[in-house]
Amino acid sequence: MRTRLLFLALLPSLLLAEPTLQSSPAVALSFSTEKGSLHQLQVKNTDSEGRFLWKNVGPAILGTGDLWSTLQPGGEYRLHTPSKEWALVWSDEFNDDRIDFGKWEREENNYGGGNNERQAYRTDPKYSFVKDGSLNIAVYRDSHATSDGKTQPYSSARLRTMNRGDWTFGRFEIRAKLPDGQGIWPAIWMMPTNSPYGGWAAGGEIDIVESRGNKVTETLGALHFGGKWPNNVHLDHTYQFPGKSAAEDFHVYTLEWNAEAISWFVDGVRWKTRKASEWWSASARQNPSAPYDQPFHLILNVAVDGRFFEKEDQRADRIPASQFPQVMQVDYVRVYQWAR
Repeated sequence: MRTRLLFLALLPSLLLAEPTLQSSPAVALSFSTEKGSLHQLQVKNTDSEGRFLWKNVGPAILGTGDLWSTLQPGGEYRLHTPSKEWALVWSDEFNDDRIDFGKWEREENNYGGGNNERQAYRTDPKYSFVKDGSLNIAVYRDSHATSDGKTQPYSSARLRTMNRGDWTFGRFEIRAKLPDGQGIWPAIWMMPTNSPYGGWAAGGEIDIVESRGNKVTETLGALHFGGKWPNNVHLDHTYQFPGKSAAEDFHVYTLEWNAEAISWFVDGVRWKTRKASEWWSASARQNPSAPYDQPFHLILNVAVDGRFFEKEDQRADRIPASQFPQVMQVDYVRVYQWAR
């Protein structure tokens, strides 16, 4: 049932009708859930040929064994239990006009994150913002003083989902376009939220995407693990784009992660798999999945220079002033988990 509401406003010399508003009743829904199982709310819909279909509403819900309740627009609903498939559990499409801080935290770090990097991570919206349906992380030649008294020439941003989105295993899909300036280091990666195995890199690190400055015809993935620094080790691997480079077009970067293996994909093509037999944690040698069996969170950032370029003849100071800001654009981030 639809209700028409007509509001009248009395002005000094005449009566004017305000725009007519329409409202629909909301539907209160309650469903029983199975503890540990994923459940997907769906609404009955009609396609272009008039056929009925069920359309997903929001991300899947992890069952607790209790009733799950929600308020939705009028319609016919069901709670579907997906099986043997990837179920969307978290996403950001960046369709609003600002960053969703229920999902992301801007980090403040004027030391640059180590590795002899030369940028500050700042929380000012100049360095991280949503525009035209994409998240933008921008590097400017804005100087800053570091916590140890140095002066560095660049400022950027680093966003993370820590305590807003933390997952053990899953499929992580990011559509992004990367900058191509010398010494510019965009990265999409994951760190443990609360690792029982110790500090970096005993607790592990997963690099989904790294780009080495102007070498944008390739992308890198890596795992860092072993003992606490400096007793850590890493495995890295390089993918060559067959067509447009990482800076010429958006590409879909995907990571699939479970207790036995971690795989990297670009535009739907699997290009590397690392087996659990290839990694280890010094504090849990008896656990074949450690350190990659704990909750990790996502990080998006753009760094400048540093040890990543030790074997490269690249330096951001060579970038003309007219080519700043150097920007990484992220169209969406989607996280799936496997429905048993």
